[in-house]
Amino acid sequence: MKRRTLVILVAALASLVSIPVGNTDFRITPGIVVMVAGIKLFRFDKVIGFSFWTGLAVCMARIAYAAIIGISISPLLVGSYFLEIFFYIGYGIIYHFAIANIRTRYPVPLVVSLVLCDFGGNSLEYLMRFFYASEVWSDTSLLTLLLAALTRSVVIILVVWLLQRFGPKSIRTEEVIAS
Repeated sequence: MKRRTLVILVAALASLVSIPVGNTDFRITPGIVVMVAGIKLFRFDKVIGFSFWTGLAVCMARIAYAAIIGISISPLLVGSYFLEIFFYIGYGIIYHFAIANIRTRYPVPLVVSLVLCDFGGNSLEYLMRFFYASEVWSDTSLLTLLLAALTRSVVIILVVWLLQRFGPKSIRTEEVIAS
């Protein structure tokens, strides 16, 4: 329970750092990297519920940060931040089926599975923004979403590998990341 809470809090704080992608309103944050690295390193089960709580913590952290720096908290802003929860939930659902519960002899390579999770999560968030009539991503292309998914997936694999090899003894394992 302590590890889950710690990963959720670190993911929420990491999500406050954002890197804009191109000339769009789309941005990459390390929050999802922290969440997935935590899932892989600590072998969390119940990934869908965990991703929901992480998404909610990310949303609340962003609202709190906006209030602290003096941005007017409007229903439109809060609604926009709450739509980001769908990215985390979508990622968790696809992760559950594409990675956590795969029992096939020839699984899909991890980087491809993570790209599918990321792209699927972004697609769900994009769809919810469309229904919400949010113009936030109106200039975001499919290529932007795929490049962001690939970038985050490679970073996740790198972070997990580095922590398994050089991290504290409590998270170092003999398990290879590709398993």
